[in-house]
Amino acid sequence: MRKLLLAVVAAATGLVSTVVATQAEALPVAPTPAPPVTGIPQPCTSNTPWPADASISEIKEQLEANFGFRLAGRHWTQEYRPSIKILWETLDAVSCTDYLPTLQERAGGNVGINATSTSGWSWGDWSLSKTGYVSLDFEKFKGALDNDDEGRLVRLVIHELAHAWNSDRYEEPAYWKAFQRLQRQEGRFSDYAGSSVTETFADAVGYYVGRCALNNPYDSGEHDAYYEFVKREVFDGREFGPEPGTKPNCTVPKAGAKDPVGQDVESGPSAQGNSWVSPLVGD
Repeated sequence: MRKLLLAVVAAATGLVSTVVATQAEALPVAPTPAPPVTGIPQPCTSNTPWPADASISEIKEQLEANFGFRLAGRHWTQEYRPSIKILWETLDAVSCTDYLPTLQERAGGNVGINATSTSGWSWGDWSLSKTGYVSLDFEKFKGALDNDDEGRLVRLVIHELAHAWNSDRYEEPAYWKAFQRLQRQEGRFSDYAGSSVTETFADAVGYYVGRCALNNPYDSGEHDAYYEFVKREVFDGREFGPEPGTKPNCTVPKAGAKDPVGQDVESGPSAQGNSWVSPLVGD
């Protein structure tokens, strides 16, 4: 009788183990988070990695083909390769969303990128230096690159593209009416945007992606409403960093390294003072 009971127990134990193992195998496996890129803690998984060994002419051809932008200007040269890399990785980082297709659709399908000198203090503009183009001044970009604030360049690129994304505002779409109400309710978002509703929109979107920009307004935890609006209305729930009020980990992995190495922008030399930052008038 005892042998019979032991056999029953063993069989039952085996059955439970099999069921547990089967259930464990059936559980969904969380996808491996994409490694951070410069300025963006949680980018989309890369579909088009930066072609590090390509020539500038090859990079231009691939950028046009992969991201759908016409290119113009005279700054597409080896001298500005680090800035072109920031641009590429920023576009790639939002490629799992409909951000780029939507802005092309709303701006007539012909948005281009113009690498050129921009007037005054402006580091970039939308459709001012060249109609239908986001113009970026890669020479001025050097200031941020030299001071470890690549996140500011991410914010700038996304900010200018946000103006194109928002180019249907004159038709008073529902999202724009909602944002205007939000801006009247919440008020000032950033020093640059001030009281301008269009610049507030572009900066709210720019800093949402460029979470590693120094002095990011979202780090303060005072702008949850803007954050939630951009998350819902612009990126359909996709986030590129931690919740507002939490400073992101801005360390990026070195090429070929197994563990992330680098310098957190909050503790780096550029965090000690930002007197180098020119007013981004016009961006």
